[in-house]
This record gives sequence, structure tokens and C-alpha cells, in this order.
Amino acid sequence: MKANTCPQCGKDVMPYKRFLREAEPYKISECGSCGVKLRRSPRAYLYLAVMMVVLVALSIPLILALFHVRATFWLFFPLVLVWLACWVLLTNYLGWRLIGWVVVDKESKASSTPE
Repeated sequence: MKANTCPQCGKDVMPYKRFLREAEPYKISECGSCGVKLRRSPRAYLYLAVMMVVLVALSIPLILALFHVRATFWLFFPLVLVWLACWVLLTNYLGWRLIGWVVVDKESKASSTPE
């Protein structure tokens, strides 16, 4: 997939291990190949909102099923924590694979207009 490709040099921006540690939608990161300053595409916020809606839609039946079988707290709480941890990792990994990068210099030049 092309989302991890630098718009400046065309090479990979960063491996997933680095992405997991430092990439955030609001943070500026450097390309691992050419060093240009990059920011996540604004679509990252839309992606996060969609993933939150999907999380809620999938979690409600899971929680209702656990209540229906009368799961104890010691079963319910770890299952919900594992479910949320897996969802966070899935969201992060898909964001790395699907959401592209924008060069910060070009973005700031386009947004600033002379008066």
C-alpha cells in the first residue's frame, strides 16, 4: 500500500515499530529516507472517528452478550481490556497502512496567503 510512502522521495517514511512509538495525527515527523518534515493527512481524523463508531457498534453486542451470560467482573473486565487493546493496535496498524503523509512546508505555504 502507498500510504507509508514519502510524497517527497517516494520511499518508505518509517517502519511500523517507529510509527507505533511516535506518529500522531498532530505531530510532525521526519521521513526516515530523505529527512523531510511530514504530517499525517487530515483524513487521519476522519479515520479515527469512523473507527470509534465501528468500535462502539461492535462493542455493544459483545458487552450485552457478556451481561446475558452473567459474566463475573473477573471475566468481564479482562475481556473488555483485551478487546480494547486489540482494537487500538488494529486501528494503529490500519492507520499506518491506509493514511498518507503531507509535506509540512508545502502545507504551510499553501495555507498562508499574502495580505
